[in-house]
Amino acid sequence: MFKYMIMFVLLTPLIGISFVEDGAYAASVGKLGEPNGATMAFAAYVLGVVVVTLIAVGPRCRISKLATAPQQSAVTDDQCFQFSLRLLFLITIYIIIMLFGFGGIDVWLGTLEKGMFRTNLGPLGALPYAMTKFIIPALFAYSTMLKIRIKQGQRCKWLWRINAILIIIAGSTWGFKTTGVFMLLPGLLILNWNMSFSKALLLAAAFFTSLVVFFFLFDAELMDGVNVFQFLIQRLTVLQGDVSWYIWGQYINGVEFPNYLPSLLAGFGDSFLGTFVDKNNFFAWMNFHYDWMLTYIAVGSEEAIIHGHSVTGTPFSEGIIAGGWMGVAIFATFAGLLIGSMYRILNNAIKNGRANMAALMSTYFCFHVFSWLNGGAITQLFHISLLANLLLSYALIKLMRRRLNINFTESA
Repeated sequence: MFKYMIMFVLLTPLIGISFVEDGAYAASVGKLGEPNGATMAFAAYVLGVVVVTLIAVGPRCRISKLATAPQQSAVTDDQCFQFSLRLLFLITIYIIIMLFGFGGIDVWLGTLEKGMFRTNLGPLGALPYAMTKFIIPALFAYSTMLKIRIKQGQRCKWLWRINAILIIIAGSTWGFKTTGVFMLLPGLLILNWNMSFSKALLLAAAFFTSLVVFFFLFDAELMDGVNVFQFLIQRLTVLQGDVSWYIWGQYINGVEFPNYLPSLLAGFGDSFLGTFVDKNNFFAWMNFHYDWMLTYIAVGSEEAIIHGHSVTGTPFSEGIIAGGWMGVAIFATFAGLLIGSMYRILNNAIKNGRANMAALMSTYFCFHVFSWLNGGAITQLFHISLLANLLLSYALIKLMRRRLNINFTESA
């Protein structure tokens, strides 16, 4: 599944850029597409990422069938069931808090716009973000490591499926089509590490179906008369690449971009930045936040950013803003090295039954590495909040497996 996720995040923007150059409407920037050479430039970026990735992976690193072999472990069905039962209680409590504590029920009922829901989370808003974007996905990934290692029994497998459904429900409290599915990704990545192409197509079909279902649940009334299938195809291609097309056009036309380097300081968190940057000064604050910077370049509207509007730029756009062609080359090289390293780490962790490492690193890959490859903003790879999420997730894994005597037997 790993390689298919990488193919998705590299090829869908490329396809989208080619559509825009062929005349498709670039909705992210509000312009009609036209040829500007962005397709060839982005293809060169993709080629660079792929070549460096293959070099970083190395010829000796191969996906082993031992990666999910249950005979390699002494984990029992009861141990897996007990851990998954504890996870079920945690997810249930999380759903109740999201619905009635933070007001997610209003998003379900259609009385609160999902963008307003995010902005009204209040001072405790960091908690639901941490639970959604790291903690619950990591715990589910750990339960998946248990599931693939049990020798026999069905109780754990059934409870694993129930937890998956509950996680999708939990994600839907945010009102976004993909949140619940993305919360499952770390576990699905582990479960499908040795995935065939036919199964990849099946999972892609299931993902697209979920998008359609959630479209009708949350967006249909706002987009009356829109062809849902055409809209989703456009969202998965054109809207993945139109900002990169636009940034490339600005670059070749000699437009000067803001200084990129200050945005790297955002990795220390807004509290740190607030000590020497005035949050109320929009342009000063924007210079220290790449996502704001990119959105302003693409949209040119301060109001749009204030109201939560964002765009998808990819590391290709980030590289151009950082340093033109040289910046693209640096980011492509770094992306390839990062992808290759993550592949080796995850392959070894899953193969050798290192459940903590597999759970935490699969979550890091899906919510930070994959997200960066999709939308840019390199600070998410090392943001200070990441350390807190890693430590808290690890502590919860240790707590939830307490007295279960789970012992993974590592293979050679």
